[in-house]
Amino acid sequence: MNRELRDLFDVRKHVIHKVTGDTTIKDAVDILNIHHIGALMVVNDQDEVIGIFTERDVMKKLASTNDLVGHLPVKEIMTPKDSLFSIEGDETIGEIMEIMTDKGVRHLPIIDNEGVLHGLISMRDIFRMLLRDARKDVNDLTNYVTGKYPA
Repeated sequence: MNRELRDLFDVRKHVIHKVTGDTTIKDAVDILNIHHIGALMVVNDQDEVIGIFTERDVMKKLASTNDLVGHLPVKEIMTPKDSLFSIEGDETIGEIMEIMTDKGVRHLPIIDNEGVLHGLISMRDIFRMLLRDARKDVNDLTNYVTGKYPA
């Protein structure tokens, strides 16, 4: 678990999906569905992070009302920047997993000291990396046991 964050970028494409606070919930959910993701970074007109919009935000809002909410702007239900858990990018995978577990979040934006957004890491990204590593280990051990090592 001492692998570094940059190892994750070998697993995932470094794409950050963003919306503005005025994007409707319906449009934001459409983006989530199109890209098969669970979170969008919310930015202002200067591309500065103002929050995060997640599937969980939508579920909380739907559970608290009988009204349709698709027409509402994202800014009304997003997690605002001052409540946002983020990382700076120098953490290990183990540290990231600990933050996610302790804080109960599935997505962590990578935001440097100057407030610049560099990425968004999800639990799925970590699982993919760990699975890739486990498959490689199994393959290496199989090759060793069968006499094909080094492969």
